Amino acid sequence: MDNEIQKLKTNEDNLKSKASHKDDYKNAELRTSKQVNNKQHKNANLNQLFAKPFTQKTPRHMSIEPQTSTYADSLQNQNEKKTYNYITRTYIENIYKIQIFLNLNPRSTTTQEPSQDYLTQKLQGYNKLIAQPKTNANLVRTCYNDGLLNTVYIYNGEELSGIPELHKAFITYKRVTKGNLFYVKFYTATAEILYEEIKPPIQVVKIGLTKDMIILEDIRQQPEIQKNEIPSFYANKRIIGISTIIQELANNYLNGNAIWSY
Repeated sequence: MDNEIQKLKTNEDNLKSKASHKDDYKNAELRTSKQVNNKQHKNANLNQLFAKPFTQKTPRHMSIEPQTSTYADSLQNQNEKKTYNYITRTYIENIYKIQIFLNLNPRSTTTQEPSQDYLTQKLQGYNKLIAQPKTNANLVRTCYNDGLLNTVYIYNGEELSGIPELHKAFITYKRVTKGNLFYVKFYTATAEILYEEIKPPIQVVKIGLTKDMIILEDIRQQPEIQKNEIPSFYANKRIIGISTIIQELANNYLNGNAIWSY
């Protein structure tokens, strides 16, 4: 009997506890519902978002370490290594091949159409590529990478397909410009070849419309540049190229022409 009474008391206590939890849950629901119903919605004046004047953030100034290693310094310093490493030797070999090709083959021999395929511009001691429509895209890309590209004349951009960033820029320009024949002009400071590194070419590219292709009459072969003269030869051309680039940028700035960087 005592056991039965104890069980009944236990069951009764459990029922009271459950009922108490239900009451607490209902009270919490009521309080939450009242808070939601009592929340006031205010109309916001969006004009106040623009009441504060715009202040431009001051750009952070980045300090750039000056270039201390130049081609001339590397030659004059007797304590430095006097042989080119594998990377620089490979670069010299590659630029030697393309330069000799342009010097000894100033005009394409694979086409009978004078307004198609490549020809060259004669400069002091070397030739640079002028790419007319139908010029091989790989030849254009190689000359671009080595700083030996003068001008590309194009209709649809096929000749620039080997240079993705330039091809994209041309397609954008063509989309917003009504024209048929376009030109892409390159102002270049050739690479600086040091014993341990190669400072890449610096190039400024100008895109525009033209009615005719401007081709100079003096198209001819030039003597071979000796391989051991390549570093000093292009070091001198780099100085001239940098001066030309500065002058061209100044002219475009004064004339208000658009300048893109990529």
